[in-house]
Amino acid sequence: MKNILIGSVLLVLTGTTYAAPVIYTDQALYLDDLASLGYSTISEGFEDNAVWGASHNPSSVDATTSQGLVWKSNYTKSTTGTLGGSVVDGTYGFFSAPHGNATDGSFECEPDENDFNDPCWQYDGWIVESAEGETLYGIGGWFTSTGSGAKVTFLLDGVNVNEARDGDFVSLDWNFVGVIDTDGFASVEVLELRGADYDQALIWGDAFTIGVSAVPVPASFWLFGSGLMGLIGVARRKVCV
Repeated sequence: MKNILIGSVLLVLTGTTYAAPVIYTDQALYLDDLASLGYSTISEGFEDNAVWGASHNPSSVDATTSQGLVWKSNYTKSTTGTLGGSVVDGTYGFFSAPHGNATDGSFECEPDENDFNDPCWQYDGWIVESAEGETLYGIGGWFTSTGSGAKVTFLLDGVNVNEARDGDFVSLDWNFVGVIDTDGFASVEVLELRGADYDQALIWGDAFTIGVSAVPVPASFWLFGSGLMGLIGVARRKVCV
């Protein structure tokens, strides 16, 4: 179930505070909340040729480690390259090569709308994790897609922050999508949920900001301060189950 979030919400149950992943489609609010929570950040635009040069088109590599983070495909190999036009910043953006686990005609079946194990789904995407096992607290970036658009979600340590096959729509224009989880996570899979056999939906990403190295602040500050900021911005909360 989708809920409109005014600011960010902490669930308080039987005297214990539980944090719920918060999804953002507003970059400014995402960055403000990372700062309010006291996280340091890593900015990745895939422009460092010394690091990313080996994965620029048309080559591909199994994984690339940059600024302490490992970027890799969720299927086979991953590469960075020009995106057939302008990117958010610089020249390069990130994508998985090949895109997803299906090409048109690979499977002759109709996908079940909610079945994550159905091979008809393409699942274009990639995985980001710390090279040294450092806990991550947020990831957000700009996405673009092909055709009739895509749906982007995040799997934090394998748990989808959306319900079933729900996700945030990504069009041919660049759209921001991010998530913060104050409980932290070791890895995140960026996953496309609409593309299926005979109906591909491909995603590219650029200009990511990742929250790391938590500097704890009181939960009351996060609840109250971020709630005030939410009065001038909208994010959507989804609780992982």
